[in-house]
Amino acid sequence: MLRRGKFMSRLSSGVIVALALGGLGLLGCRVNQPPEVTKGPRPNPLIIEPGGVVTMELEVNDPDGDEMTFDWVQIPAEPAGHFSDPHGRNPTWTAPAVGETKTFNIAVTVSDNEGGGVFGTSPPLLVRVQ
Repeated sequence: MLRRGKFMSRLSSGVIVALALGGLGLLGCRVNQPPEVTKGPRPNPLIIEPGGVVTMELEVNDPDGDEMTFDWVQIPAEPAGHFSDPHGRNPTWTAPAVGETKTFNIAVTVSDNEGGGVFGTSPPLLVRVQ
């Protein structure tokens, strides 16, 4: 029967050795780097009328060269505008019909196929009723 102290020290030693070997690349492990946003998300223009269209500007790369996916949403969700492609890198967004001037934020989650991800939110976008 192992006493708790000996088991823990043996386990800790094994973990330390595994981490050291992994850090040297001897176990075939690599540490995933999440995508890095260098610009955006930023709507252009920042003030539009109902039915107006903005282009979402986003510059992002993955340091590991992993494939990335994009998920765009508007905040608040209602009244709903429309994305040209909610999974595209730089979609357009068409403002919804509103009865009074309303502020929206556009947010994107960028993920890589290795479990890394980053969330970004745009500056306020004003849908102004004339």
